Amino acid sequence: MKSIVCGLILLLAVACAKQEAFSPEENAGRQVATGVSIFESKDSQNQWLLTADAVDFAELKTATLKNPVLLLKQNGTDSARVSGKTGTFDYDTKRVSIQGDARIDSFSDGAVLTTERFFYDVTKDRVWSDVKTVITRGTAKAVARGGIETDSKLVKIELKQQTTHVPKDAREFKK
Repeated sequence: MKSIVCGLILLLAVACAKQEAFSPEENAGRQVATGVSIFESKDSQNQWLLTADAVDFAELKTATLKNPVLLLKQNGTDSARVSGKTGTFDYDTKRVSIQGDARIDSFSDGAVLTTERFFYDVTKDRVWSDVKTVITRGTAKAVARGGIETDSKLVKIELKQQTTHVPKDAREFKK
C-alpha cells in the first residue's frame, strides 16, 4: 500500500514539475495539454493547422503554446510552415503569434524567412513581422529591418526598410 501511495506522490510531483517548466507564470492556474492541434476547415479542406508540443489553456482568451508549428495551406496542400519556441493563440481575434527563433519555410519556392517573431491573422489571411526579418533563397538574401507583410501563400512579400545582397552568379536567380 505504501508503494502505491509513494508512486502516486512521485507521479504528481513529476507532472507538476513538467507544468512548472512550461508555464510563464509561477502561480498561474494550470490547464495544460500535450500534442494539441487547432485548425480551421472549409469545404472539407484544412485552411491552416496549428500544432504545439504543449498548450496552457489557463487564460480564458488565449492559449500559450510551446514549440508551435503553424502549417499554412494553399488548395489543400501545405504552402508554408511557421515555427518557433513559444507562441499564443487569441480566440477572440483569431490571431497567432510565434516567437523565439521564429522562421517561415516556404515549400513552393524554397525561401526561408527568419526573425524574432511572426504574427498570423486567421480572418485576414495575413502574416507579418514587426522587427528585423531576413529572407533567404539560395545564396540571395534580403533584410527587412522593419519587418515583412504577406499572405499565407507568400506570393507577394512586402519588405519594410529593405537591404538586399545578391548572389555573385546570375544563374542563382533562375533557381
